[in-house]
Amino acid sequence: MRRLLLIVLAASLPGCLLYFNDHGSGGDDCLLLDDTTTTGGGGAGAEPAPLRNPQGLTCDSFGGGPCDPACGPCPATPETGGGALAPIPSWGSCGSSCEALDETSCAKRDDCRVVKDARCAIGGNCLTDFMGCFPTDNFVDPSVDCSRTTDGETCSRSNLCTAFHSNEPCPLATDAACPRPFALCMPEGATPGRCHDPALCDALPPPCPTGTVAGVANGCYSGVCIPLDLCEPGPQPQ
Repeated sequence: MRRLLLIVLAASLPGCLLYFNDHGSGGDDCLLLDDTTTTGGGGAGAEPAPLRNPQGLTCDSFGGGPCDPACGPCPATPETGGGALAPIPSWGSCGSSCEALDETSCAKRDDCRVVKDARCAIGGNCLTDFMGCFPTDNFVDPSVDCSRTTDGETCSRSNLCTAFHSNEPCPLATDAACPRPFALCMPEGATPGRCHDPALCDALPPPCPTGTVAGVANGCYSGVCIPLDLCEPGPQPQ
């Protein structure tokens, strides 16, 4: 009997199908096929499109195709006594139409949000602080207070918020795989200000946690706390 065996890390490949194929000889050979082969690329077994992680702007995959337990261990599910599976996040999809837009066009779309380079916006030392346009979260929350939001997921739930991310150099091949950590959130069109500019107005600064400083824009506090590692260079001693 001719045996065909193609099982390479089968248990760790959620987007694959395993099935028997005996070529009419009564054998028990297992073949490993990508699930899109059997679903035409978009059937019920196809792996969902990667989602845009609002915390680091990476493209993360969730879910997978069906699994034949006769060909190896399958992931635990509630039906197999493995407990509840983690829910798929409501993040927007990677490759959405938002990602092709410039800043002006992005700001006009209710389903898109502007993302900016935090260090560039604070230092004011680059041609543009526009990092990209990304889809909003599928769970929209118009009550989000942009200036008081401290995580990327909440910030992404309103197209009226602009997320500022740290855009450090990354050796990975694609931007989708490079983490660009969330830094702060502000109302669209607002600026976080700078760390070392003097505050000339009578308003009180926001309460800032350790490791951050209240931003100052146009002589007044901007309302956000800037991480110290993103601050512009301080004044040089005379």
